[in-house]
Amino acid sequence: MAHVQQITACNALHDLVSRLSRVLLLSADRCADDIQLSQEALAEMLGVRRSSVTAAATMLRDTGAIDYRRAVIKVLDREKLHEMVCECYSTIRSAIDMGFNGARAVSRRELSLPQARTSR
Repeated sequence: MAHVQQITACNALHDLVSRLSRVLLLSADRCADDIQLSQEALAEMLGVRRSSVTAAATMLRDTGAIDYRRAVIKVLDREKLHEMVCECYSTIRSAIDMGFNGARAVSRRELSLPQARTSR
């Protein structure tokens, strides 16, 4: 429940590029770096017009952080997204992780790392 409140506050207080970076990082944490979301769906999630998402995504693409084509956004550089995201990302990520019975959730990316497989 805490992460829902944080998302609401984030959507009210932070700029669109920061919020889009948050959504993309949270999605990539749980799925893969190829995120299947249309700009229309992102606009609804972020409470803005699709044209605003287009402008923010273009800016992220111009920095080399992402690439996008027809409802698929590919995260190219997570560090660049981390530079643009607001502090809400880490707060929301922690709240979501703690929702898994107090244990930190492991992302697909972490599962694919060699040390993750050998430490089990």
